[in-house]
Amino acid sequence: MPLTSKQLKTELATVIDPAFAEATIDSYVEMQQRFLAGDWQPSELDGGRLCEVVARAVYQLDSGTVTHSQLPGAICEKVEDEKNQHTHALVHSDRLHMTKAISLVYKFRSSRGSVHISPVYSADFMDSMLMVHAGKWILAEFLRLAWTKDKALIAETIAQIVQLEFSLIHELEGVPLVLDENVSAPVEILLLLNHADGHKLTRDQVTAQCKNNTSAAVATAITRLMRANEIRSTPTAGEVALTPKGQKRVIEKIIPGLKI
Repeated sequence: MPLTSKQLKTELATVIDPAFAEATIDSYVEMQQRFLAGDWQPSELDGGRLCEVVARAVYQLDSGTVTHSQLPGAICEKVEDEKNQHTHALVHSDRLHMTKAISLVYKFRSSRGSVHISPVYSADFMDSMLMVHAGKWILAEFLRLAWTKDKALIAETIAQIVQLEFSLIHELEGVPLVLDENVSAPVEILLLLNHADGHKLTRDQVTAQCKNNTSAAVATAITRLMRANEIRSTPTAGEVALTPKGQKRVIEKIIPGLKI
């Protein structure tokens, strides 16, 4: 069976710096969860963090040197270097493919507005999708290069990483639908609010968009979520908004439980 995130961190810590092992898996998981939650900008930032730590880990594999400060640009130049600055443990083609992928994601993240304030750009689905899928390849390729376990186990774990994610919400002509028909009313409401622009909807919109639960169940759930401070009223009459507490539940509890 493929390993859990905790087991994978333990395995990687035997071949790379334990801090790299921890950060590699954590940044990848966080990127995936943010992407599934519709948080495009955080998913792009996590893609950048993944590039930073994988670049340092690849440099350690290639040169035996551990650095916690150098950025991907400088590291990739050293990993690609063919002027005998150091002896390379990794073959040239593997080094080149990895550095090109890391550079693409890292530079893209910086230039498209997810890091710096831009008057003409805000993070969106398409950019985040590039970051997530490139990030999958980077992590899978890194496991192939770094991990010395049984090849069948490596292949199974990589296959689990690169599988298509279950889409939580399908939107058609501006109308969202939570695809898991077994979600409870509170979970459906939190997912819809997290997906909505500004994380806000009117009560009528919430009721209309909740296709998996009855109107009575939705009304009861709204009351309970407000008591728990996971959603709140806004100054606009009849409107509710997701709170940081509610979004934390979506990202840390709900989405991981719905992924397949």
